[in-house]
Amino acid sequence: MSKELKFNFNPFKEGLNHVLGTLEKDIMEVLWERQESSVKDILDAFPADRNISYSAVITVTNRMTKKGLLKKRKMGKAYFYKPIYDREQFFEMVSKKVVEGISGFSLKSAMVHFVDYMSQMDPEKMEYFSKLIESKRKKQAIQNGTGNMGKK
Repeated sequence: MSKELKFNFNPFKEGLNHVLGTLEKDIMEVLWERQESSVKDILDAFPADRNISYSAVITVTNRMTKKGLLKKRKMGKAYFYKPIYDREQFFEMVSKKVVEGISGFSLKSAMVHFVDYMSQMDPEKMEYFSKLIESKRKKQAIQNGTGNMGKK
């Protein structure tokens, strides 16, 4: 993947709209399901009552290509668009970039709020995070050659 994924994070939106516009999100949903589609096929996948023009979808898919979200290929007279990243890859990259960005403000504050949020959403996740942290500590100790010597 030669292009760096470009997006803006809006903390006041929900779901994929944190990082994608409404039409971008809808296009990605269609393409993740269908793998590859023309603009006409994308438009046909939208509900009939959705009033979106063909040219709007062309404009947005081309912008998404420039942002590193889609790749396009010409077949006959039509262009076909395909997501560069599957859904999980996209979520992983966005999550990583968001955490890196938030950590730039205050790593401590970001982690405290993350743990607080997760404990409210699913208290069982606390055990998962505890094990994850311990696993990372052990891996780091092995890489540093300290093994269990760092434990008291």
